[in-house]
Amino acid sequence: MPAKSILCLNFTKTELAKLPIPNAGYVVHHDTTVEGLVLLVYATAAKRFYVYKKVDGKPTRIRIGKFPDISVELARKEAQQILGAIAQGGRPISKSRRKEPTIQLDDLFKRYITEYAQHHCTTWEETEKSFRRCFRSWLLREVSTITRADIQQHMNVLGEERGQHTANRAFDDLRAVISWGIKYDYVTGINPCVGVIKFKTLSRERFIHPQEFSNFLTKLRESKNIDIRDYTYLSLFTGARQANVLAMRWDEIDFDLCLWRIPKTKNSKSHTIPLTVAAMAVLNERKERITEPWVFPSKTSAVGHLVEPKIGWRQLLKDAQIEDLRMHDLRRTLGSYMAMGNQSLHIIGKALGHQSHTSTQVYARLAHDPVRQAMEKAQADMLLAAGLVSPADFISAIAGHEPAARQRAHEKMFKQEQPSPDTNVILKEASVKY
Repeated sequence: MPAKSILCLNFTKTELAKLPIPNAGYVVHHDTTVEGLVLLVYATAAKRFYVYKKVDGKPTRIRIGKFPDISVELARKEAQQILGAIAQGGRPISKSRRKEPTIQLDDLFKRYITEYAQHHCTTWEETEKSFRRCFRSWLLREVSTITRADIQQHMNVLGEERGQHTANRAFDDLRAVISWGIKYDYVTGINPCVGVIKFKTLSRERFIHPQEFSNFLTKLRESKNIDIRDYTYLSLFTGARQANVLAMRWDEIDFDLCLWRIPKTKNSKSHTIPLTVAAMAVLNERKERITEPWVFPSKTSAVGHLVEPKIGWRQLLKDAQIEDLRMHDLRRTLGSYMAMGNQSLHIIGKALGHQSHTSTQVYARLAHDPVRQAMEKAQADMLLAAGLVSPADFISAIAGHEPAARQRAHEKMFKQEQPSPDTNVILKEASVKY
């Protein structure tokens, strides 16, 4: 069936998505912004961008790609490049037939680390280790051969084997690497990560709960691993990130003002932490016996200080019989107890060095006391409006398990004729009961 041309329209994602599907053949739609850019809608529901232009007097149709894999903006940019080449006398070929760069993922990742990450990312070493663990089998693949389906399938496998949080972080790293490669012309085309569905995960809320603390601190005091003991203490008392605590230097500590100035944090900014009496006690004890510039020196580490003391941490958790607790959860523990102590999110964010309020919002779930107090007052007001003497009457009315007992208690409660009680008295009694 021959093609049908219809009225031109301004290409937008919304307009193209709702274009009708023809019963047979295909329909041509012309863009009003870039002359020569067309979209063919096929009876199979496929929608593809083309450039339609006469070349050497002959009508020529040059394929760009499929919608919505290619956005309207990218299609227009590609069309303008093709039309520019035609205007200069060239004979452009379809994008799908162009020779793609043959760079392998390993080579691209090495360039990303050395040319970008080392200069802009404070956690580039962790990123490098994680990327190579998660994409070990892909390192020798040409980037141009990696498809969206490949990435989605790999994500699903990582989610099952290493956890959904790890899979999401690995995906973010891969997307960043390929996007950087496209930006600097190491890779051409559309990032295959576009359209991949990440796992929906909840932000981690684990911290040391009150019922765990006694045994945890007991085993911590008994630990013969002094480094893991002091690292844990300082992580709890400062709320600093693991990497910053392990890389702490004596010249960063102001023993007179009791301050710790971290030169560069994860967000590439400095952060000053007030040191409490407990934190200073740990530091003063270590200062007496350590002469190296690091607070946690290590003779086996290439960087000169302790790095991820996993063995000591696992042993501590085993001794304390605590499960699913990570070293980063020590930082979250300080923030959690500040929230339970009704400290404002602003203060918590300042203490933890958060640059975004979003990072601190997780602690809002623990600040229950102001909410509880507001609910107590509302409930007392409701009981007062019902003419009850006190919340104790209501509690006794619902305490009986038998319907008849509850009914007798309600009748007794509402038949009492008492003067209207003072609201403050009710609130006081309610707070005692609850």
